[in-house]
Parts: sequence; C-alpha cells; structure tokens
Amino acid sequence: MALKPRSHARKRAPAAAPGRPGTHASPVFVVTLGLLFALPVLFTPGLLVDEFEFVKVSLLVTGALVLAAWWIAAESSRIGSAGFLGWLKHMPGRVAAAVRRDPLGGAVALFLLSAAASTIASVRPGLSLFGAPQSHAGLRTILGLVAIYYASRSLASRPTWFQRVAQAAAAAAAVAAVYSFLQIAGFDPFTLRWHRQMAFTGAFRAFGTLGHANKLSAYLTMCLPLVVWLAARSGSRAARIAWLALACLSLFVIAASLSRGAWLGVLAVTLAALLLGLASAQRVRRSWILVAFGIAAAALVLPLATPMRAGLIYRAHQLTDVSAPTSRTRLELWRAGIRMAADHPVLGVGVDAYVAAFPRYRTSTLTRIEWGGTPTKAHNDAIQILATQGLLGGLAALAMVLLTARAAWRIARRDDPGTRGAAVAAGAALVGYVAPNLVGFGSVASSALAAALAGWAARAARADEVLSTTGSAAHEGTPARSFWNLAAGVALAGALWFLLVSKPLQAEIFLAKASRSEAGSLERDESLAHAAATAPWDPRYAAELGRSLFYGALRERDPEASWYQLARARTALEQAVHVAPENGENRTLLASVMAAQASFRPRPESKDEARREFERAVALDPMNPEVLVGAERGLLAAGLVGDARRIALRCAHTYPDYAPPLADLGTIALEEGRVAAAAETLGLAVGMKWREDPRGAADAWNDLARARLALGRYPEAVDAADSALAHNPGLGQAFATKEAAKRAMSQKADGGGRGE
Repeated sequence: MALKPRSHARKRAPAAAPGRPGTHASPVFVVTLGLLFALPVLFTPGLLVDEFEFVKVSLLVTGALVLAAWWIAAESSRIGSAGFLGWLKHMPGRVAAAVRRDPLGGAVALFLLSAAASTIASVRPGLSLFGAPQSHAGLRTILGLVAIYYASRSLASRPTWFQRVAQAAAAAAAVAAVYSFLQIAGFDPFTLRWHRQMAFTGAFRAFGTLGHANKLSAYLTMCLPLVVWLAARSGSRAARIAWLALACLSLFVIAASLSRGAWLGVLAVTLAALLLGLASAQRVRRSWILVAFGIAAAALVLPLATPMRAGLIYRAHQLTDVSAPTSRTRLELWRAGIRMAADHPVLGVGVDAYVAAFPRYRTSTLTRIEWGGTPTKAHNDAIQILATQGLLGGLAALAMVLLTARAAWRIARRDDPGTRGAAVAAGAALVGYVAPNLVGFGSVASSALAAALAGWAARAARADEVLSTTGSAAHEGTPARSFWNLAAGVALAGALWFLLVSKPLQAEIFLAKASRSEAGSLERDESLAHAAATAPWDPRYAAELGRSLFYGALRERDPEASWYQLARARTALEQAVHVAPENGENRTLLASVMAAQASFRPRPESKDEARREFERAVALDPMNPEVLVGAERGLLAAGLVGDARRIALRCAHTYPDYAPPLADLGTIALEEGRVAAAAETLGLAVGMKWREDPRGAADAWNDLARARLALGRYPEAVDAADSALAHNPGLGQAFATKEAAKRAMSQKADGGGRGE
C-alpha cells in the first residue's frame, strides 16, 4: 500500500475531515478502540463451555451499552432543552437530514429495523434476540455492531482515527497470530483446558484467540491490508520490519489454518488492493512489490516444510472439488437457506434462527455427509441474511455493501496520498471480510472491525462536503450532558445490561459448573436448574436438566426416588418444549420420559400420550436419525411394538448403513420369538456404522448372543457375548448369556462323550 502519486493527479478538495479533530480521549473513543482490540483477543480458557464467541459478544454488548448511555445522555439533554414534544417534532427532520448526509448510515439503520422486525416475527423470538448457541449473532449482537459503526463515523472527523483503528486491529492480529503460532508449535499453555481441538486429515488446525481456524484466518486476512498500510507509513525501519514480520506470520497462519475461505479472501484482498490502487491514480513502488512477493512466497512455502504438508496439499485440491464432503455440505446448507427464504420471503425465519428452522429442511444427503447435530449457519452470509431476515434484510445488506464500496472508491480518487492509501487499505480489508463469508460466516471480532471501517469510510467520503447550513446536527452542536442526563443514560443502559449480558452470563456460569460436576450428581442437577431458571428463554438448560434427571431415574433403585426424578424430568422437558416447540430432539426425550412413566405407573391414557408425543417429534424432524432412533426405542420401552417397528423400518430405509434401526428390528423379532430372523438381522446390524453409540452396539451384540444361544449356536453365542462385553464391560446380561452358552457347550460335550 506504499503508493506514489502520479504527476497528472487531479486537483480535488482537501482530504482532511472538517470539524474539530480533537485530541482528547472521549468515552466514545476509548470504548470503541478498546472493543476493536479486545474482541479478537478476549477468551476464557476452561471457565465457560463456550470460551470464545459468547464472551466476545458479551463484551461487545457491554461496550455498546456504554456508548448507548452516552447517546441517551445527549438525547435527554436535547429533550430537556426543547421539551419532549419539541424533540419528537424535530426527530423526523433530523433522521431525514442524517440519511441525506450519510446514506450508508441509513442503510445500517434499515438493516437494524429489519433485524428487530425479524426478531419479533421469529419462529423463536428469544433465540433471535440472544443468538443461537455457538453463534450468538442475534439482535443484541447486531445492536452492538451498529453502535460501533455510528461511533466510528462520529470519530472519523479526527485525522488520526483511521490510523488508530488500524493500529488496534493490527495489535489484536499480532496477539492472535503469535498465540496460534504457539499452538502450531505445540506450546499452547492452555492445551489441557480445551473441550475439543480441530484437526483435518491428522493436521492440527490452530484456532488462536478466536476459537475456530476459519474465524482466525478470516480475521487475519482482513487485517493484512491494514498491517501493510501501517508498514508503509512507518517512520522507522524497526517499526516497518515489525509490521512486515506480522504480515508474514499472518500469511503463514492463514496457510496453516487450512481454511479455503481465507485463502480465497487473500486473493480477493490482493485484487481489491490493486483495483483501488489503480483507481487512486497511484503506482506501487517496485521495492514494495518485491517485498510483497517475498513475504507471500515465504508464508506459503514454510507450511509445506512442516507436518501439515499433506493436509495443505489435500485442502488445496478441494478448492475446485465440488464433490468434496465439505463442499457438498455447503451446497446442502445453501439449498436449505434458499428454501427458508422462499417460504419466509419478507422477514425470514428470524435473526440467527437458522438452527431452529433447519429441521424442516434437513435432508438425508446432508445427514449422511455430516452426521449428527443441527447446523446453526448457512455458511454463506448472503443466504443466511435472506433466510433469517428476508428480502427486507437482504436489500438493506446489499445497500450497505454497495454504499460502502462507493465510499471507498470516492476516497481512493482524492488527491491526498495518505487518505487514498487509507481508502485502499480499508476497501481491501472490507473485501477481505466479505469474501470468506461467501463460503462461511463472520465472527463478532471481524464484524466489529468491518463496522468501524465502514463508519470511517462513510465519514471520510463526505469530507469535502459543507455541513454548516443544512444538517440539523450543525445547528444543534454538541449537547451539554449534565449529571442527571448521564444518570438517566447509565440507568437505562444498566437495566438493558442486566437482561442482555448479566442473565445469559450467569446461566453460562451455571452450565460450566454443571459440566464440571459428575454425571447424575445432585450438584450437576442443581446447577442446571439454576441455569434454566436464570435464562428461561433458552431451552438448552431445561433440556439438559431433563436429560440428566431422566438418566438418573433409570439408574435409581428406589421406586419412589425414581418416580420423583421422572416427574422432575418431565417438568423440565415440558419447559424446554414450550420454549422451543420446533425441536424434535427435546420432544423425543420428553416422550421417552412419558413412556417410562407409563411403564412405571400405568394409566389408561398414558401410552397414548407418549405415542402422540413421539409422533409429533418425528413429524417435526423426520430426517433426523437421532429423533427416529430415540422414538423407536422409547416406543419399544412403552410396549408399543407396532409403532416402533414402523419408525425403525423408516429409519433403516432412509439410512441403510446405520446400525441402530436394523438392530432394533432384530430385537423386536427376538422378543416376538422369531429367533432365526432376529439372528440374521442382528448379524447384519453389528457390522454396520454405530455412529458413536457403544451402548447400542453392546445391546445388539448381546441380543445376537441370545438369539444364537436359542438356536444352539453356542460358540457363536460366546463370541457375540464377548463382543458385547468389549463394548460395555458392565453389561451383566451379556456375561450371563456367555456363561449359559458355555454351560450348554459343556453339557453338549459331556452328552456326546457319554453317548460314545
């Protein structure tokens, strides 16, 4: 980004923004810069179940509420001066004038209004407000990002604001890149605290301070043009070398992340920088071209000399391979998102509610490719916005992209070399944000940086406009914030913080405490109960409490205690189903509890209630094998064999290589006395895929042992019982079956000997 102006550059208005540049550190300045540095860096290893995105979003919303308190204080001051009716009367004019001055800000406001409307109309409003698990991109996050945009726009009148933004982002990128390099080198000080680690074809994928290799590499991709811009502006050789070293390290980490989206992002950043550089009527120094090629070559060649070479080459081959599993997964997710948008064209299914709407659009193809769980994202931000916010959100997002591009283009064509270089860096960084998100999704850290850069561009693009006569803000000046104005702002922001940050944080702390407690312990159940009571809008806590109580009831030997736990489990799961009525897995669990109660204390209508709940669960998520298998096993436990057989046949037909439904059909045949059919069916099932279900595999081997014992195939029965015990050493029935087969073998041998 080190550029020289051409001699024939056109004369235009000066690039310096008018108004008071200011050198003092205002609350808006401190909070905004603090967020831009802290969001990519902050994480809580081992303290919460979600150590990364949840705490980052909590910090973003906290900072945004501080900015909101400052804004509320200003507006309350205006209300005090003009009166409420006068303030209300002038509001439409102020809004119209603001949109005329800043069309991009108007598009941002429209996107926010779309998100609010989509949240109200959401399939699950609570989910849309707070965001889906592991995503947390709900309305509160959008509010935080909007606050960063407007804060950055207000601060862009300072000549040094872009430099401060670039420095904060680059410093955060340095922390993230160095920590990820330590992870790659095997020196992560928190290795033992992570719940899971990422790998691809055996190669470790560093996730740094952002929690995922894709998010890490996307953020570093975005920061690359800012780092190069800082290097070009550095006055000392040491600083220039330091920034270039960071660029080299960032490229190495991006290559080692095995993130195809980030690789495409680097290419897009390079093309965008070249295009904006040409538009700015500048030429790049030859020395910088050589340095850039040297850095890129070193960063790309070095990973090939490490143990990740095989994964890197294989991942590179997948760039154009649409038959690769991850590519096929994305195609299925995109199709689901497009169908959601078609079914909910105006407002979508609700902000970040893709996970709630997805079961209706699940396909067996996707399930076979990527087994287990329900995706929270469409892995394409354009489709994600259309699916969750409809055409209104999609048009607002498109307007934001086009107006931001126009602003960067306008700034790049000005005379001032410093401003043109900043426009090239900002425009390339924003392209680096958009490109990876076409095959993935953004993080709160990269989205916050994009909002800050867009806010700067919106203000810098109109730096040559005269604002002294038309804008209402120019007439009003800066409002005087009194103590009472600030108190009102802090009080309202504090109330919102308690709801939007404190309550979710408390619930996550209780969940983390439960995860560290022994399964089935009283401490675990109490922690989950506290979490469910603290965040009643989130069904995860109540569902997990119900699951824990249900399994505890099955292990309990005291009939009264078992019944009490079943009753508590049912209450908890009914709460989860009430909050998330579209969730088939929670309904299956509730129906299983109802079936257990029906077997424990039968009532005339109890089995019919359980059957109806199982049918609702299957109807809600008909392609989910976990729902199907859970339903068939629950129906078997309730003695509803015919219904269980019907669902098992359906599941076995949909997923012919999946063992549990075929094993359940074999168990049904065994219980009905069709021993030969049971042995044949179970023999096929045990050789299929169990998908991390060792207990199910153990039960199937045990039933196969029983069938072979009944058929007089004693050695085979012993072998099957041994296999059952290998999967579940505590399965007493398998041990008994094995001993019975050994006795039968012995008796047969003794009988044969006496006969001789």
